[in-house]
Amino acid sequence: MSAVKPKKWLADVSYQQADLSTGIYQDLAVLYTDLLKLDNFPSPAQLSKQIADKVPAFAIAQRQFVEQDEDSPELAELGYEGFINQTGLIPTRKDNWHDFFNALIWGLFPESKQAINQLHVADISEHGLKKRTKQRDALTLFDECGIILAYTHDEQKNALRNHMWMESFWDKRSQWYQSIRPFVFGHAMYEMALAPYIGLTAKAYFIKVAPSFFAETLSNQYRILDGLLAKEMRVDKTLSDNKKLSPLPILGVPSWYKDNQQQNFYSNTNYFRPKRRVSDKV
Repeated sequence: MSAVKPKKWLADVSYQQADLSTGIYQDLAVLYTDLLKLDNFPSPAQLSKQIADKVPAFAIAQRQFVEQDEDSPELAELGYEGFINQTGLIPTRKDNWHDFFNALIWGLFPESKQAINQLHVADISEHGLKKRTKQRDALTLFDECGIILAYTHDEQKNALRNHMWMESFWDKRSQWYQSIRPFVFGHAMYEMALAPYIGLTAKAYFIKVAPSFFAETLSNQYRILDGLLAKEMRVDKTLSDNKKLSPLPILGVPSWYKDNQQQNFYSNTNYFRPKRRVSDKV
């Protein structure tokens, strides 16, 4: 992957050209091996079957991906979230990277995606479709751009929230995947990483886990995080606004981008920006 400015990148990367085997996609390569071997974009029906076969929670919830009908009066009346909530159907555009990755995230985080949908619908019921609440803004931001960081030590979280990029990404690089690990939640992050560029930034959401978490299989790690995240959103209301979200320059995450194997990569303060002090904001 070379860092380039985004320029019609969606149209430039075909399903056959994309390398979904390494870097930020390494989890998908393990968990969706058969799906990623297809020669073309899977249809919504294929996505439904593959994910239902692999994820009992998705099958139990009776969710299905269906080709999006732009002229559907029901979709227009209910809106995207209301349509999913009432029908159990997830509108999915054909041959579309954004919706393809959204489907994969539904398979990895079915409880959390359902919780987001239900929270959206509750807000819409109270405030209407046109009024965006702080909660809906935060849910959308996380749904599109979120990265979950499972961590064991508070100093790991504090370093990243305080933009101590060199310390976290380089000086303590050996801790990554041993006691701190990233999990992509925002499907737009997968989409944009097809043509990465300096400046690509996600929103980090931190979940503290026991050290034993890192001995679990990858699929179990996702299942555990899904349950924890869904509970935090529903019960603790952690995404009632965006205060729990923190900027994360994702090209700095170890193993996610080849150029970050050199220390001087992290010297670019236009990308790895220091934390703004209170006096700087005045």
